[in-house]
Amino acid sequence: MKTRSRAAVWMIVTALLALLAPRPAVANVQSRLGITFASLVSGDEKPAILLAPSEGVRTVTVKLVRSDGDKSTVRSGAASAGTQARIAVPQPVGQFGYKGHFDVVFASGETGALDMEFSLTRVDKLSLSLLPTDVDLDARRLSFKINNPAQKATLEIYGKNGQKLKSEESVYNGAVGGTSLTMTWSDPGPDALYLDLKVYDIAGFWKGVRLTPFHIDIPHEEVEFENAKWDVRATEEPKLKKTLGLIREAVEKHGQLIQLRLYIAGYTDTVGSKESNQVLSNNRARSIAAWYRKNGLKIPIYSQGFGEDILSKATPDETPEPANRRAVYVLSSQTPAVTKAIPKSNWAPL
Repeated sequence: MKTRSRAAVWMIVTALLALLAPRPAVANVQSRLGITFASLVSGDEKPAILLAPSEGVRTVTVKLVRSDGDKSTVRSGAASAGTQARIAVPQPVGQFGYKGHFDVVFASGETGALDMEFSLTRVDKLSLSLLPTDVDLDARRLSFKINNPAQKATLEIYGKNGQKLKSEESVYNGAVGGTSLTMTWSDPGPDALYLDLKVYDIAGFWKGVRLTPFHIDIPHEEVEFENAKWDVRATEEPKLKKTLGLIREAVEKHGQLIQLRLYIAGYTDTVGSKESNQVLSNNRARSIAAWYRKNGLKIPIYSQGFGEDILSKATPDETPEPANRRAVYVLSSQTPAVTKAIPKSNWAPL
């Protein structure tokens, strides 16, 4: 009896072990299905689970739990050995992790199951939005948007002869598409000729743009004012209208990516006190700036007077020299540098 009892016990244990042992076919479901992924797609294409089964398959059902909590079920129909099947995964633009449970019915009738974790990425065709008002070269700051989740941006600054002066990078860690992104950089010095911006989405695609600092002196006829006055007389307006046309042409040609500003500097001769000439030059420069604004110039306008400090033609005191009663018009993407002609940077916005 003891021998029979022992034999019966061993038979039961053996049967249980056989049931609990993983069947080779089930243990190798992944390799038998030949599972890979179309894990990076763009535009209207959907990411997908790809099957290349080594034997016939009746159905594959995949229950998905996405990293944002969304749940879905996708399926594949019959697939013969050596063929390929694509199970599209409905996914919005972005990068998501998945937990997937696979239930498989092979052509033989055998079933299997598999749990996998994977990630899929879908992006739109990349576009970059950068407006002139988003560029502040004085503050060394750019703002821009892309339509896809953003990974990073690089900025390379070049000087004379194509010499790279600086290279900067900002990381955005998958910021949602349409988010306003900001990039700043340290001072590259006065020799910067252009800046190359590249913005990358989470898929590694990038869009770029070249920004060129702009500075031009606008030619003009000098406006003549009455003695000790600063009102623009009607007889002088044709001069300003002609110059306004030149400014608008330059803005249309060069102001597509960088916002341009007009800077007006005023100067006087040596007639009168130094203090009164300083006030006079300030007011005359501002009067010209106000005329341009009144006549439809929309860009930012700044003015500043230098009185008799910077003479175009050296003269003794109290000399009425027309060459010294002048103005300088500068159209620029950044504040004019301090120079001999513009020794201060006290620009007043209109």
